[in-house]
Amino acid sequence: MKEYDVILASGAEHLGLRFKQHGFTVYRSATNYDSKRMFPNGDLYVRIPRLSRLAGRKVVVVQSCTGSGPDEQETYSTADRLIELLLMLDLLNKPVKVVETEHKTYCPIPVDRADRIEVVLTFQPYALQDKAFKTGEAVAARWAMRRIAEACDKIWVLNPHAHAELDWMKEMIDEGKLEIVDLMHELVEFAAHQFDFEEYIIITPDEGGQERFDCAGFGKSRKNSFSIELHGDLDVTDKNIVVIDDLTKSGSTLLKAADRLRKQGAADVGLAVVHVLPLVDLGEELLENLVKKSEGRIVASNSIRTHVFSVKNPELTYNIVEKLVKIL
Repeated sequence: MKEYDVILASGAEHLGLRFKQHGFTVYRSATNYDSKRMFPNGDLYVRIPRLSRLAGRKVVVVQSCTGSGPDEQETYSTADRLIELLLMLDLLNKPVKVVETEHKTYCPIPVDRADRIEVVLTFQPYALQDKAFKTGEAVAARWAMRRIAEACDKIWVLNPHAHAELDWMKEMIDEGKLEIVDLMHELVEFAAHQFDFEEYIIITPDEGGQERFDCAGFGKSRKNSFSIELHGDLDVTDKNIVVIDDLTKSGSTLLKAADRLRKQGAADVGLAVVHVLPLVDLGEELLENLVKKSEGRIVASNSIRTHVFSVKNPELTYNIVEKLVKIL
């Protein structure tokens, strides 16, 4: 028996097969009487039927806190994913067995809880609002992370967009409530193998990436969410390059970086990004274009399930379970 059991929330169910192949017992939320996890008015339904089996065990709850892609049967927003996770943590902290004593009369009987409850966020909630950029803005990422931390023993978060040196991130790390999981080393090795690079150097498109990953890169100025310009020159003549980034919505920055590197003399350029985000209005259209425009010279993790990578191009997809089973 493994040291812990795994509960997969809706944003992480695509990881179930690989966890099972590693020998873990995997739980999911059941559906309601309509075979759905949402009621007609949009309320969420969460239930772990075999809850008593978790008594005295370490439990790891896995969730990707971003909106669902077009492939999913039910549409979740980031808020839905977060509330679903909080509901799971609540039922784990206050587990009961419900007995129907008479018709429509129910008796909740407390049962023993799990010994330890940890959370893996394969994508951090509200990652794009990790600080106030204007007066009066809510720091949504801080609020969400604090609410999760109050309901569990520890949070593991994969390559958060919120920098570890932000005051509230640093506080949570110092408190022992938060640990960052960096996938970049494994992802770069995966990319090098995919692109057949025996030797290569790592470049990042912007100043933020240079700070996070401690490597060379360009300067970047942004006009809006989809329009950017890169600045600067790098010594890349006749070298293989892996361009890395933590997340992308459209891939425009990665593609511009690759084009700029080729113009500056790079022998070959491959792209590696941890998180690829489907968009509310466009779904995976931009991700589809990214794979086409890069001519398949891009890899990503499956921290967020996408049809473009996980289903259509599995050879371009690094399975994060391989990292998680080594560290949890």
